[in-house]
Amino acid sequence: MKKLLSLLSLLTAGCGPCEQVSLTPDERAWFPAHPAGKQIFFRSNRGNANTMTLIEQREWHTNTNCNKLEEGAYQPIHVQFGLNSATQYDPKRPYFSITADKTRPDRPARLQLSMAGLDYPLPSGQKIGPTDVLVQEPCTLRSGKAYLAAYVFRDGQNAKNYGTGRLRAFYWDKQDGLIRYDLADGEVFERVAN
Repeated sequence: MKKLLSLLSLLTAGCGPCEQVSLTPDERAWFPAHPAGKQIFFRSNRGNANTMTLIEQREWHTNTNCNKLEEGAYQPIHVQFGLNSATQYDPKRPYFSITADKTRPDRPARLQLSMAGLDYPLPSGQKIGPTDVLVQEPCTLRSGKAYLAAYVFRDGQNAKNYGTGRLRAFYWDKQDGLIRYDLADGEVFERVAN
């Protein structure tokens, strides 16, 4: 009888609604509010141009059937935003994308950025440089537009290149998205006005 009561209490603990997880306003700010299909233009310090087209932003929840016993009492949120580059820097990793996964409301979202093979963060437990964290620094584009605290991701500092190694660094602004990226050969592409 005790075993039956234990089993029943375990089963009834799995009943009831689940809490749908949401991104905080600061976490949501990583995803620029631009429509799918919008084109963003870049020009390099060598006069070359590149166009990136925004891919439709995807957002979904998991554990939608509220399986508390196997998956818990939350419905995690997943958000993904991508850019399709006209110039292919890595045929196996052609996209520039950012993803946020948030499993619980009391924990921060796990942010993942992948720019043609240059990825942040590193796989769990790996360290490559003095910091494996978000790094902010001023970034002034050749156009004169200044970003006082752009996020920078550099190969060997707080990002790792899993692709062909063509990208060395990229800069991200929460309002404008990708604003600059540097190639290993010294060519620097900066966002220009549309």
